[in-house]
Amino acid sequence: MRAFAFLFVFIAAAIDFVAPGAFAEEKIRLAQSSTATNCMMACNARAALCQTSCVVPSLPPAGAAATNITTSTNATGNTSCILNCSTTQLTCQTSCSLQSPSQ
Repeated sequence: MRAFAFLFVFIAAAIDFVAPGAFAEEKIRLAQSSTATNCMMACNARAALCQTSCVVPSLPPAGAAATNITTSTNATGNTSCILNCSTTQLTCQTSCSLQSPSQ
């Protein structure tokens, strides 16, 4: 175990000697602030509500039993509506990232 620890320290020292900038010496800036994260989450929530409004439940097949309605039908979405929601979401998130103080 001591040999392994010595080897690890030796390799770390060798890396630092060969490439002095290999280890982070400055404070690492975070990619996003909580403000940007909250903004992105608001965009996601609005997009989820928008996409939910695009989905229209389909009618059950004629003669289907009332108990099998949920298992025998699939909801269908309006493609252009869903794409519009996604585009709006990406625009909103781009705006959030441009306002982020991490730039």
